[in-house]
Amino acid sequence: MKITLITQYLEGHGGTERVISHLVNEDLENNYQVLIPESGNPEWLQWITRDSGYELKICHSKNRQIQRDFFTTNLLASNPDIVLGLEGKACELAYELKQKYSLTYKIVSWGHTSISESNIFARRELAFSEYHLAISTGIQKQLLALGVPAHKIFLIYNPIRTVNKKTIQTPAAQKPFHAVFIGRILLDDQKNVRMLLETMAHLDIPWKLDIFGKGQDLPAAKALAKQLQIAPHINWRGWVPNPWDFITEADCLLLCSKYEGFPMVIIEAASYGLPIISTDCPTGPADIINKDNGILTPMNDQQAFGTACKQLYYLRGRYAHSTVKKTVLKFDISRYIKRIQHIYTFIAADNQRAHDVPLSSL
Repeated sequence: MKITLITQYLEGHGGTERVISHLVNEDLENNYQVLIPESGNPEWLQWITRDSGYELKICHSKNRQIQRDFFTTNLLASNPDIVLGLEGKACELAYELKQKYSLTYKIVSWGHTSISESNIFARRELAFSEYHLAISTGIQKQLLALGVPAHKIFLIYNPIRTVNKKTIQTPAAQKPFHAVFIGRILLDDQKNVRMLLETMAHLDIPWKLDIFGKGQDLPAAKALAKQLQIAPHINWRGWVPNPWDFITEADCLLLCSKYEGFPMVIIEAASYGLPIISTDCPTGPADIINKDNGILTPMNDQQAFGTACKQLYYLRGRYAHSTVKKTVLKFDISRYIKRIQHIYTFIAADNQRAHDVPLSSL
């Protein structure tokens, strides 16, 4: 089966790029064409190691007409069975081309962030897709609330390789609380790094923080850390292809996001046996974090977030590494690939009995 995946702009080092790489590398039963309208740092392409059965093309122009011509040319040349659109505009364009050229592919939306808190999919754009892949129960609920029929939605989450992972050790009792943040440096937008820094500034325990990532607010975040007089406690590690290679011990991963889709960094942390403290933001964290692998705190509640940090510090050893790892086995890549192959077959056949088939059976 031929699958064309149309992305939105990719910064080049996020969870979406990781998921695309997993899918292309592991689903060897299908051929993939990945079309990218623009791209930031292209280093993520090294994550795709498949030898054949896929092509990846980037349109480097920001001109909308040139991008449209780019998609048109490649879609017509590939004539896929299924088009996966990572944003509403992609699904709308796929629909227009399907109508204009009498193409037969099925259009499937595959959003990677909260619909309500972003502009990736507008209500009217959802109508251009025949089916929808939901990467979290939160997004599934949002689609239902927007009027998408339940039998058109497939809950798939996102995949992680859970085998052969090292274990990130807990620091010794006499060491400072050691936390890790991995993500884009956005002070007041999605990643809410301002809350992270302000919370750490009020901790009354010894602590240190490793921050992996880059972003538009990196200079401002460093300035805020100096203003809060916590700069000596923070190690700014920058963006690296696999930050887990540089982490040997830590108490937990921290996530203060205002919204997510399905944060890959959380299941990656758990796959290394590392507990998580996260805000209970719309879509994602609540699907992953439970009593066996971490703590969810209310949105924008610095006091609760700080209390959770102290709880992990004073109760080191509360979370067994082996138990934390087990909590994400259900997201293993092998299970994910089997499920998505089944979904592709179902969608391509456009089974008219779809509404009679329980979602859990797919």
